[in-house]
Amino acid sequence: MIDNWNRVLTNIKIAESGTCPNITSTNSDSPAEFPTLLVDQIDNPDTAVDLENSENAMESTIEIQTYSIKSLTESRKIINIACDAMRQMGYRRRMGPKQVMNAGNSKIFRMVARFSRVIGVGEEIPKFESNQ
Repeated sequence: MIDNWNRVLTNIKIAESGTCPNITSTNSDSPAEFPTLLVDQIDNPDTAVDLENSENAMESTIEIQTYSIKSLTESRKIINIACDAMRQMGYRRRMGPKQVMNAGNSKIFRMVARFSRVIGVGEEIPKFESNQ
C-alpha cells in the first residue's frame, strides 16, 4: 500500500518548529496543550491499479486543524505555515483554511484546511531539512 502520511507528519513538524510545539495525529475537540496542530490522513484510496490489481497510485487526503486559546491570529499563523508546507510537498488545498466553531469549548480558536494529491508507486515526498 502506498502511504506517505508519516513523511507528511514529519515535514509539518519540521516546518512548524519554533511556531507550534504541540503537533499531533490524535483528534480531540479540546487538546491538552495549546497551541496544537492536528495532522490527520482522512482518506487514502486507490486511483490506479494494474491488470493484476496491484496499486499503482493513490490519492492522499490530509486534514490540518489548529487550536489556540490565545487568539484566532495565532491559529491562523500556524495553519498558514502548514498550508505552505503542504504546497511544498505537492498537495493542493481543497478546502479552507477556515474558522470552525469548536464543539468542546467555544473559547478555543480553531482553523481547518484539507489537502490532496495523487502519489504514484515508488514516488516519495522529499524530506524537509531541519531548521535546528
